[in-house]
Amino acid sequence: MNGRMDSAAQIAREWPTRRISFLVVPGVHLMNLAGPLDVFARASASLLASGKRTTPAYDIEVLTTGEAGVRTATGLALMGTVPWREASQPIDTLVVVSGATAMHNTLEPELLDWFHQCASRVRRIASVCAGAFVLAAAGVLDGRRATTHWSAAEKLARAYPKISVDADRIFIQDGNVWTSAGVSAGADLALAMLEEDYGQAVALHVAQHMVLSLRRHGSQSQFSPQLAAQAADREPIRELIAWISEHLDADLSVPALARRAGMSERNFSRVFVRQVGTTPARFVAHLRLEAARTRLEETSDKIEAVATRTGFGDGETLRRHVRSRLGASPGSYRARRARSQAASTLA
Repeated sequence: MNGRMDSAAQIAREWPTRRISFLVVPGVHLMNLAGPLDVFARASASLLASGKRTTPAYDIEVLTTGEAGVRTATGLALMGTVPWREASQPIDTLVVVSGATAMHNTLEPELLDWFHQCASRVRRIASVCAGAFVLAAAGVLDGRRATTHWSAAEKLARAYPKISVDADRIFIQDGNVWTSAGVSAGADLALAMLEEDYGQAVALHVAQHMVLSLRRHGSQSQFSPQLAAQAADREPIRELIAWISEHLDADLSVPALARRAGMSERNFSRVFVRQVGTTPARFVAHLRLEAARTRLEETSDKIEAVATRTGFGDGETLRRHVRSRLGASPGSYRARRARSQAASTLA
């Protein structure tokens, strides 16, 4: 084992510095860029300080769509940027970062052609938030699964029917193409890439330094039950959300929840959607799947036990939901996460 660890560490030290190029679309929200950029910058500094690298792990370059700097959504101008035609080569990972402007403004054909060519040359190509519209316009997402900020997902699906848009996930990897939701999800995407490069331990270390309370996996939902509970302005709904989270193995059907809230089924469903932003059934399904995913990762409970404790009832129902949502059987998902954790000891 020590020999394997030494060998892996030596390989990590000998890997050449990887260039991470961010193409920033004017009007970008700062967090869409700052989050993932900071992940790679902190990782590079951390690996040098720990002695796992003798050269920087990443070389970061911020590219613009024009000749000059770029102005963000808040009006601040980014300095130290490089026009995309002058991008340093070779690029390891190309990340398109944008706010809502990419949904409405088409980039020049020459730049879109460059993206299309890069998709087959770089190791990874990715988008944050509405950057998915840029990759879509370049044809990079055709025939692939992708995500974007939940508020833009329907527009992306309508405009580009060749893309399988999942409005729920915080990020999706389909081959060498990665897409993510906006704002904080960009950091989650970068942390997943960092884990792919240097293992879970390094990714967790960076997340801790960024004071992130939770490392989210791509399968997690953009929808937050905690925020939903805080957003609800009617006491029965707030109390019910807290109760649901603690009783996932109970009867959580609409009739049962309506009775608990002291409302008619019709009125309860209408009020819940207005207050929480999704249906009671979908809300419950989100919570149950997240609880099951956590148990698969953090416990050795048998599949039937996980299904019972998280409200799926039986193993087959859990298997169906996990395959649909996580793209693997519960056993395969658990084994994959275990391999990732084991590999992190070699990073």
